[in-house]
Amino acid sequence: MRLAFAGIAVAILILAVVLLSGNNDSNDEKPAAQETATATATETATAGATTTPEATETPTPTPTVDPGPLLTGDKVVKIEVDKGDTVRFRARSPQDDEIHVHGYDLKKDLTANQTASMSFKATIDGIFVIEFENQGKQIASLRVNP
Repeated sequence: MRLAFAGIAVAILILAVVLLSGNNDSNDEKPAAQETATATATETATAGATTTPEATETPTPTPTVDPGPLLTGDKVVKIEVDKGDTVRFRARSPQDDEIHVHGYDLKKDLTANQTASMSFKATIDGIFVIEFENQGKQIASLRVNP
């Protein structure tokens, strides 16, 4: 059915072009019959046409890095990684303190009720204590597999 309408529209359009190109007068005015034929051909072609929406590029979301577990001291969290991986965690204490990763001898100051992030490359295999140094409270156990 659509092909029939498209065929009719093309035929009318060709007829209109032939009629218009046959007029060699320098006068720009068209007879009323030619204007009607052109308008009908355009309307018919437009009515039978289907439009394809243009593809819009969807922006690729930037991957987010997992910040790791939040260590608060409520329990000892077990963190396990393979040697060569990046260890990531966050910590928050109700008082000013210091995070200490034993074995790696890494330390970071904590401001009360502020979340601090820590990350480092796991270069030494073994099991290590992570604690709130001033409180002497273990907050995590880090296991680095060989």
